[in-house]
Order: sequence, then structure tokens, then C-alpha cells
Amino acid sequence: MTRYNLAEWGLRRPALTAYLIGLILLTGTVAFLNLGQTDMPDWTMRNMPIRVLWPGASAEQMEQQVIDKIERKLQDTPYLDNLISASKPGEAWIWVNLENTMTDPKGKVPDIWYQVRKKVSDIRDTLPPGVQGPYFNDEFGDVYPLVYGVWGDEFSYAELKDQADWLREELLRLPIVEKVVLVGAQPQRVYLNLSTARLGNLRVSPLALTDAIAGHNAMQPAGQIENAGDRIRLRIDGQFATADDIGRVPVRAADGRLLAVSDLAEVTTGYQDPAEQVMRVNGHRAVGLAISMAAGGNVVDLRRDVVALMQRLEPGMTLGMHATLVADEPQVVTHTLNKFLVKLAVAIGIVLLVSYATLGLRSGLVVATAFPLVLGATFVAMQALDVDLQRISLGALIISLGLLVDDAIIIVEMMLVKMRQGLDRFHAASAAYTSTSLPMLTGTLVTIAGFLPIALAHSPMREFMFGLYGVIAVALLVSWLVSVLFTPYLAYRMLPARLDHHTEVYDTPFYRRLRALVRACVDRRWWTLAAVAGLCALAALISPQVEKQFFPLTDRPDLIVETWLPEGSSFAANEALAKDIDRLLGSEPGVVRWASYVGSDTPRIFTDLWIELPAHNVIKTYVLTTDRPTRDRLRESLRTRIANEVPQARARVNVFPFGIPAPASIEYRVTGPDKRRLHDLAAQVRSVLHAHPQTSGVRYSWRGPVATVRAELDHARLAALGLSAQRLGESLDMLLSGRPITQLRQGDETIDVMLRLTDDERTRLGYLPNVPVPLADGSSLPLGQLAQLQPALEDGVISHYNRVPAIMVYADLPWYVQPLDIDVQIKDQLDAIRARLPLGYHVEIAGIGEISAEIDEAIGAAMPIIAVVIVTLLMVQLHHLGLTALVVATAPLGLIGVLFTLWAVDLPLGLVARLGVLALAGITMRNTVILVDQIRQDVAAGLGRYEAVIESTVRRFRPIVVTAAAAIFALIPLMNDPFWGPMAYAMMGGLALATVLTVLFVPALYAACFRVRPSPPSLVED
Repeated sequence: MTRYNLAEWGLRRPALTAYLIGLILLTGTVAFLNLGQTDMPDWTMRNMPIRVLWPGASAEQMEQQVIDKIERKLQDTPYLDNLISASKPGEAWIWVNLENTMTDPKGKVPDIWYQVRKKVSDIRDTLPPGVQGPYFNDEFGDVYPLVYGVWGDEFSYAELKDQADWLREELLRLPIVEKVVLVGAQPQRVYLNLSTARLGNLRVSPLALTDAIAGHNAMQPAGQIENAGDRIRLRIDGQFATADDIGRVPVRAADGRLLAVSDLAEVTTGYQDPAEQVMRVNGHRAVGLAISMAAGGNVVDLRRDVVALMQRLEPGMTLGMHATLVADEPQVVTHTLNKFLVKLAVAIGIVLLVSYATLGLRSGLVVATAFPLVLGATFVAMQALDVDLQRISLGALIISLGLLVDDAIIIVEMMLVKMRQGLDRFHAASAAYTSTSLPMLTGTLVTIAGFLPIALAHSPMREFMFGLYGVIAVALLVSWLVSVLFTPYLAYRMLPARLDHHTEVYDTPFYRRLRALVRACVDRRWWTLAAVAGLCALAALISPQVEKQFFPLTDRPDLIVETWLPEGSSFAANEALAKDIDRLLGSEPGVVRWASYVGSDTPRIFTDLWIELPAHNVIKTYVLTTDRPTRDRLRESLRTRIANEVPQARARVNVFPFGIPAPASIEYRVTGPDKRRLHDLAAQVRSVLHAHPQTSGVRYSWRGPVATVRAELDHARLAALGLSAQRLGESLDMLLSGRPITQLRQGDETIDVMLRLTDDERTRLGYLPNVPVPLADGSSLPLGQLAQLQPALEDGVISHYNRVPAIMVYADLPWYVQPLDIDVQIKDQLDAIRARLPLGYHVEIAGIGEISAEIDEAIGAAMPIIAVVIVTLLMVQLHHLGLTALVVATAPLGLIGVLFTLWAVDLPLGLVARLGVLALAGITMRNTVILVDQIRQDVAAGLGRYEAVIESTVRRFRPIVVTAAAAIFALIPLMNDPFWGPMAYAMMGGLALATVLTVLFVPALYAACFRVRPSPPSLVED
């Protein structure tokens, strides 16, 4: 046995080799059954929202007194990419966004969020009095694959919540469930609705009322009696048990009379008014249950266990209540995986048919037997690398199928040649290993290097697309190992002991014609090179006509309907809009179910979903349809109907996208110090977008001004009356918005008791001057006598980007229009605006465009490393700079076919397709390096260089073409997939043309570079 000959090693130890084959098949099967299942891969969220409340503050005061201080401190956060804030009257949000380039985000992000909390806590004392928070949501990236809605029209929110609480406790008993979050539950309230006329007639101050109620219900220790043997505590009875107890509390009037609270105010029970968020299921009020999965679980198992439990619990629910499954991500996963497993099986069948048709039954059976070995070992590696079965990893397996048979075909082909030349099976296997193993290994590593941009690029795509790189890299390495260790063993067992002896294996009519064609290309090398140069020029001409794309839309049968009312709209108006949306959806055929989230967004049902921050004027509606055609029809129908029937709302009807989420199809960020000038610049950008014929819904992140009433106080008079601005504000806030004055404690529920004016008095703007302001002596005066009330407008939202005022300009696009193409089309107009910008002002693309540019930059930064890796591998194999340069020169050959194919079928060159182009370069160089190495071996064996070029090409023709055919046909099942389709077309067209050029162009290029002539032949390769 020659040293390091794995083929001989395996043949000399048949029992061990057979055992290893069985072990791989067994462990591979077990690993496949235990792999996790998702639709798309999870990736670490690098974003955390922080909420701050300061009741009574304007958006400008929030910006200057609160947000600026917090942002200044957060600028020291490690790995910080940017800070984005939105200040509103009384509240603000800050987004802490970490760098996409950070390595090991899963390990670092939790610690960074701890650092953020610590930094903000350090400056909490510097914030103005009355600031509430900040509140940190470091669970923003949590995913809730299942969402139920508990509803029943005849039941109150309290009853719905009680039912939901019971279901939650039972669900949490399941080991696979991590947590269950209630959505849309309404806090209970007891309201004391005061009439100013009644208070005035009975001469009772609101302050006397609040003091009496709070004092009656106070939790106060009354001491204890402790003697030599016992300790006995004294309890004061009288705390409220029901709302009626509040109504019976005595209150002393100014004339000394004792009156009950019910004589002074209407005592009612209800819920938080206005609400913060409401959930509706198929038009019914509901309380939601968002269910997340425990770490290491499988969403398909999660659905099985949860649905089974809910079916068992259903008979125990209150009659008339229902629990409807409104978000069922595991069902989407199952549907996607089933489709992809069918595609994988079809691709395997196609590759095997190609192998049988080109290699014959026995040889094809050897190649077919290598398939399960490669897949089994790959599944084991996927489990070790924590790569689930999902769209990316299964797509990677399909892409790699054609490449997996390449090495096995080369080994079997070489064994057949050696056996026809007179060697027995054992020595034929040994010779096949000696002549092909190292070139195959180099070619495999070069192919893997073609996928290195995914692994080396410092961007979220490294995590998101790791399944593509990891699976293909493992599969190709395993394929090489199987081909050199197990394929010779299988061939030894399956091939006949002897083959007919042929002096010249390739002396058939077909090979004679092929030889003549190759010889013609070599003899007319300059014409051949010129023809390829012409193809390159033609591809460069059509390149601008091939659309660019980041990620396509999904094929899920669901929609997300986003509606907004103008800033400053009431929550009641938003609820009325939700009922209009319910009416529209209820009349549309093909709608299976829908769930609306009023004032908030849907729970994150999968990772790459854009989540809107809570806002009183937003509604997100999740709509499930019967199938994709129905989805597309409904999308256009809803857009038209909402525009015509609900004109007060701005709406987007979206299909869920693949990849990193963004709030709009295309967006631009306008930043600068002066807000007035900023508005002017944003208006110019908006006009450019609005003028484009394919944009719609052009809007700002600053959602317009909101109406306010400014009270100009007479401070001297206030002081004389014993009032201050603070006390005046507290009184007005209590009377108009309601303030808790005590709590009603019932079981584990704590219900705020709110004091406010009657609906008629607190909702009419014209009544505002008559609102009574309590004085220190127990009397009151109308607000109009203490202040001049003037209507005014103020900013509804003020946004910052890295502490600089910023306005985002958004626009929506039709599904068939690519955002990056629009950016190119309006670039000149935007550049004209940029040329006139004052110092400190900027207009930059954001969202999808910015992320795409970052990823392109990250891939570009990795290209020098990849080039060094590839050149080093080639030099190790070829030991020749000229041959290495020749191999590298063939890398772009596939791009010609890619551009022609995408242009012909009118598909975009998306991010995934661009990654396919880079991988295609590796595949092309792999074929070239094996061919060039064969030429070198033939020259070293004594064949003239001219004949070596031609004969090596002829001998390598079948393995190259069979491998290419297998890879091309294996991609057929992916052609209609929205995610992989463009990449499949690109690789099929590119690989087909690259294969032809490898057989015809590479020999001509070799002959031209090394001045190969028919006579005299070169004896030694330089």
C-alpha cells in the first residue's frame, strides 16, 4: 500500500469499512429525525427598545430634557452602531442598535444589554422629577410561534382574562413551553365620575373627596400587643372589598354635612380608558396568548403538544368562550419543510437518473450508494453545528447535490479507465486515488472558498445564511472523503472483476468528434478567445437591464395589514377603524382568519418580522388566506377598498418578506441640526420620491403636528390663592384624564380607583374653561378665571439619529419593483439635493438599501482574503504561477451565463443569487484545476504538451459534463421557489455556459498562455 492511500486502506480493511458505512447510515438517520425544524433560520436580534415616560411633557421637552441625556450616556455602549429615538408628548422610545459586524452575537448581546441598563441607571438621578422609567425591553427578539385568541361576545374583558389566565397556567406545565404572554388584556378600573355642578351645589371640594376615600382605604399598621407568651396584631377593618363600599364612604361638605361618595359622584366599574392596546379575532374582542418555545425545542413538537393540550382543555372552558389559533407558525414550517423534502427527493432522483444514464447501471449504482453516506454524515454535522432543517439548509443540500456526485463520478470514471487498461479492481482503485484525490481535494476546497463570503462577511447575513455555507462546506468535504474511502470499496464490490481491454478507451465516434472540436479550438485559439471576449462584452451590456434585489417576498399565504390614523387621533377612532377593517375582511372570500392588534403590533411570530412600536394610532392586522393566489388577489383588493371605503386611514397591505426586516420598501434618512431646515430638505426628498411613477404612500417619520391647548397662567393670582402650577396641573390631570386615588384589592387583582369628570364634561373642548380647580380652602374656581387658554400646534414626533435630529422619508413599491432599482433611478435627483446641503446636513439611504450596501461592503472586504485562500490552494496543488493565474482567469466565466439567463427570464440578481455567482466561480475553478492538473500529469508521463491539452480535455469531458448536468438538473425543483428561484436560474445558466467554456475555452486559453504548438511537443512542464 502506498502511503496515505485511503482507497487501499479501506479495501484492505473491508470489515471496518463496512462497519463505518453502517454507522454513518445509522447515525445519519437518527440525526435527521432529531434535527430542529423552522421556516427560516433564527438570528440574534441586535436591537433593544427603551421606553421613557414623562407625563405632561411636550415632544420637545422629552427630546431635550430626557432623551438627549440618555443618548449621550449610551454613546459609550460597546459595539454600538447607532441610536435612534422618537420623542412624543409624554413618552419617548430609544432604539439601541448594535453593530452588524460583531462576532459571536449570541454570547455578547446579553452582556451588552446589561451594560446598557447599568449605564442608564447611573444617570437616572439627573433626569427631571416625574420621569417614569426608563423601561428596557431586552426580550424584544423573543419569538412566539403560536398565538391563541380567547373570545366570547357575551363576556367581559375580566372574564376573558380569567379564562386566559387559566389556560396560561396549564400551558406553562408543558416542558416545551418557555413562557406565555397575555396580549390585549384590559386592566380593570373603578371610576368616580364627578359632576362639577353637583360638587358646586353641595359645596364639596374634589380634594376632600380624594382625602376621604384614600384615608378610608389606607393600609396602615395599628400596632400589636406582645406579652410573655403571645404577639397579637391589631387589624383595622374597613378597606374596600367592592365598588359599592367606595360609594358608602362618608365625605364632609363645607357646611359640615356628611355625604356619601355616591351622592357626589357616579361610581362605575370598567376598564382602562382609553385603552393602550386591544386585540380582535375575526371581529371579536379577545385576549391573546402568545406562546414561546423553550430553548432546544422543535416548533413542530411545540404545536403538537400545545394543540393537544388545548383540545383537552376546551371542554373545561366556560360555555360560550372560544380559543382560536390565530398565528400558527409551526404549520407554515411543516408546509415549507414538506415541500422542500419533496424537492430534495426529486433532486436526488434526478441526479441518480443522470448518473445511471451517463455511467451505466453498475457505475451509477456505486454513485447512488455514495449519496446516503454523504447525506448521513452531513446530517450528523448539522446536528453538531446546531443547524436546523429549514429553507436555507435544505436549499443548500439541493444546491450541493450535483457537486456531491462529482468526486464519486471522477473516482468511478478513473477506475473504469484503469480497468479497461488492464488493471484489476484493487489496483485500479489505488491508481484512481493516486491520480485524482489531491486535485479533487484542491477543487473541493476552492469550491468551498467560493462560499466563504458568507462566513467571513461581518454582517447579520453570516448568521442568517450560515446554513448555506456550513451545509455546503460540510457536504463537499464529506463527499470527498466518501469518494476516496468508501466509493473504491463500493466499486470493488459492485463493478465486474474484469473489463474488456482497450488500448484507447476514448477511440469512439463521439470522442473522435469531440477531439476534433477541441483541436479546432486550440488551433484557432485567438478566434476562440475573441469569441469569449465578445460574450463578456455582450454580458456587460445587458448587465444594467438585470434588476438588483435584496431579498424577495415569501410564498406564505398570509398578509399583514398596517393602518395608521393621523397623529393625535383618539384611541376610540382607532378602534372604530379596526371595526371597519373587520368589516372589509369579513366580506372577502378566501380569508381563513384574521387578528387585529389595535395600538400595538402583532407578537413576533418569527424572527425576521418588522415590529412597530406601540402607538395609539396604529393597527396591525394579521390575515391568513387559503393559498398564495388568494393572498395576491386579496392584497390588491384590500388596497383599493381601504383607500375608497376608509379614506381617513393610511394603509399598507404587505406580504411578509424574507431576510432582515424594514419598515418600508425604500427609505431615506435626512439629518441636520436645524429642524425647520430639516423639514424643508425632507420635503425635497419626499417630492422626488412622490414624483416617481412607481412609488406610493410617501410619508415622514415625523407624523405631523398635534393639537394642544396652552394655558397661560396668572402666577401672581395663583400664589394669592395658595396654588402652584404643579398643583394646578395635578388637579387638571386628575379631573380630565383620571388619576388613581386608591386601590380596590380583590384576590390577586389590584384595581385602581380613578377620579375624573363625567364623560360630557371631560370630552368637550368647549367645557375646558369651566373645569373647576380646587383651592386650598376647599372651594374651587373655573380654569378660565386662572389662565388664558390658547389653541396651538406642536410636534407630534421628533426623531433623532445618533443624537442628531432626523426625518425618515418612506415610500412603498409594487411587489415586482426592486427598491435598489428605484434608488439608482432617482440617484441624480438626490445627488442634486446633496450638492446643495449645508455643512452638517445629510441625505442617506436607509433601511433595505443601507443594509444591502453594508452587506456588499462586508462581502467586498472579505474578497481579498478569499482571493489569497484560493490562490494559495492553487499554488499548493499546481506549484506554478502561470497555471494558477490561468485557473483564476476562468472564475468569471459563469457570470456570463448568469447575466444572460436572468435577463432572458426577467429575474432579479438578488443577494442570494449574488452568493450563487461567487460559488459558481469556485465550481468553475474546480473543474479547471482538475483539467489543468490532468494536463500536467499527462505531460509528466511523456505525452507532448499539445496532445496532452487535447487528450486531457477529452478524458475529463465526461466527469465534467456529468457533474454539471447533475448539478443543473438538481436545481430544477428550486426554480419555482421565491427564495431560491433566482439563484437556481443563475447557477443553471452560469454552470451550463461555464461547462461548455471549460471544455472549449480553457484548452485554447492554456495553448495561448503557454504557446503550445503541435510540433515540436514540449517534454517537460515548466
